[in-house]
Amino acid sequence: MIFKSEGLLMYAFEPIVQAKATEEVLAQLKEAILRGVYKEGDKLPSEREMTEQFNVSRGVVREAIRALQVTGFIEKRQGPLGGAFVKEITFGLLHTGFSDLYFSDKLTISEVVQVRQLIEPEIARLAALNINDSYREKLTKALQEERHPHVSEDDLMKKLTVIHFILAEMCNNRLFQGLITAIISLNRRIIRAKLQDLLSLHEAGEHDEVVEAVMAGDPEAAREAMARHSQAFGNKMILQLEKKSSATDA
Repeated sequence: MIFKSEGLLMYAFEPIVQAKATEEVLAQLKEAILRGVYKEGDKLPSEREMTEQFNVSRGVVREAIRALQVTGFIEKRQGPLGGAFVKEITFGLLHTGFSDLYFSDKLTISEVVQVRQLIEPEIARLAALNINDSYREKLTKALQEERHPHVSEDDLMKKLTVIHFILAEMCNNRLFQGLITAIISLNRRIIRAKLQDLLSLHEAGEHDEVVEAVMAGDPEAAREAMARHSQAFGNKMILQLEKKSSATDA
């Protein structure tokens, strides 16, 4: 509920029962942010104010604030004018969520690969329907960059994934774009942490068939080419991770 106090617009949080207090405080704060009560750049009430409104200890409030910070909803600023400020809500939250699930063993690489193999062919199909001269130029440049020497593993990852980001942008579906960006971000983290050898999974030139179909405006050919590419990459990744795991266990 929103009310006025001393001429200021205030949001009335509900007092909390102590059992699961942190989770309940977190849930109410998230709801206030998602409903737009607190927008990007707004400062949340102080710890003292929230302690009084929720009827909980300051430690509970701090834990809830810390959870909001870790999940990307707010940022903490220091100094006299500091506090907890609401950040822009973006698909970057998916990146964090997917990585946390995978590295806490609540998501397997097989599940990640399966979803990617379902999504990417459709992205390529939609991209072919939206091809124009500007995107042809971007895709051509990206293919050329793939073949240029890389200066680091991160540079190589960037060169070999930019095609996927361009196609995701072209598909004109923000959820598809957010999902595939998050999945590719997770793949990068897995490769860095567990494999360290991207060229054994993906070489320059493997996008040629996909890009050729997209630039020709052939949606079905683009879908089929991406399905082959995604399946090949996914199968290699699963196999190498299984080998790595077997070697570690031995």
